Amino acid sequence: MLPALIAVLAQAGNEGRYHEFVERFRTARTPQEEQRYLYALTAFRQPELVEQTLARTVDGEIRTQDAPFVVRSMLMLVHARERAWDFVKKQWDTMDRLYPKHGLRRMAEGVIGLATPELEADVHRFFQERRIDLGGKTLEQYLEQLRVAVALREREGAALSAFLAGAAR
Repeated sequence: MLPALIAVLAQAGNEGRYHEFVERFRTARTPQEEQRYLYALTAFRQPELVEQTLARTVDGEIRTQDAPFVVRSMLMLVHARERAWDFVKKQWDTMDRLYPKHGLRRMAEGVIGLATPELEADVHRFFQERRIDLGGKTLEQYLEQLRVAVALREREGAALSAFLAGAAR
C-alpha cells in the first residue's frame, strides 16, 4: 500500500511535499525506498518542480545509472513531457558524456511519449540535425512507435474524449 500512497501524495503534492520526498530519497535506508522516492519526484506536476527534477539528472544528485530512466519517465508524462523534451535537447551533449551508452538509448525511448504531431516533427528534426546514432535500429524503432502513437491520437482522440466525457457524467 505504501507505493500507491507515495504515488498519490506526489501527484497531488506541493513544493513542501516535493522537498520532503527529495530528503527521503537522499536518506533512504534501502535501495527500494530510494527508488520509490526517486521515481515519485517525476509525478509532481508544478513546472518548477519538474525543472528541479530534470536538473537533478545532470547535476550529480541522481546517479548516472538512474538518471536516464528518470528522464525517460518524464518524457512519457503528459504534465512533464514538453519541459523534459526541451531539457533533453539542451542537455544532450552533457547527457551523452555522463550517461552510460545503454542508459542514453533507454532514455531516448521516452520520445514515444511525445505523441503530438508538433512534438513528433521536432523529435525527427532534432535527431536528424544532430545525426544521433543509438546503435542498430533502436532510434528507427522509437520513431516508428512515436508515429504509431501520433496516428492513433489523430484517429481516435476525439472519440476517446467523447467517451470519457460521457463516462464522467
